[in-house]
Amino acid sequence: MGGTYDESEVALIATIAWAIWGNRNEVRNGGKKKSGCELVQWTSRYLKEYYATLERPATDLEVQVMRWSPPPPDRYKINVVGAVFKAQKAAGVGVLIRDCRGQVIAALSKKINAPLRPVEFEAKAVEAGVQFVREIGIQDFIIEGDSLTVFNALCGNTSPPSSVATVVSGIKVLSGYSSRVNFHVHRQCNRPAHLLAKYAVGIVDFVAWLEENSCFIEQYLHHDVSCLN
Repeated sequence: MGGTYDESEVALIATIAWAIWGNRNEVRNGGKKKSGCELVQWTSRYLKEYYATLERPATDLEVQVMRWSPPPPDRYKINVVGAVFKAQKAAGVGVLIRDCRGQVIAALSKKINAPLRPVEFEAKAVEAGVQFVREIGIQDFIIEGDSLTVFNALCGNTSPPSSVATVVSGIKVLSGYSSRVNFHVHRQCNRPAHLLAKYAVGIVDFVAWLEENSCFIEQYLHHDVSCLN
């Protein structure tokens, strides 16, 4: 029979079924069996985080304040951001690579299945960005992120917190293959990368785009490019 269905109710039912299936797999591997109430509560938190990824359009004030600055013609700009998903005890990473015209070279949305603190997931975001850049063969780039603590450590201005010292050391080794690498921090011009990080809430491992745009960041990419003219 035909009928009209509320999208949010369908999403809730489907996610509860997914949660039940996931918990059964956990039990088979020695995990704890969750009660029906626990599964519904987890589902509610999960959907709340997922719907938070559906960002509102930028306001006029945000358009005036946020300005993405392009790299020099012979280099690339990599914006990296991390996001925490408390309900899943996981984190998301967004990586966006653009040229001097603001054109997307590649993009990455990646999930890290570990309960990380802010400085830890920001460090992992930079690590993912450098690894991704290396995989696609880019050598000369500027990498921007949100964490002043991480970027000061990468630039040698301060010692890294002990919880990310190994990650910071690894990033320096990874970026050492490149002939020119600069680390910058900028909290206002990372909106597309931030959306890529939040997109990871609904994926299992990672999704990569090469020389194409993810539809949910199209508006912000267009804005960044229009600001260059």
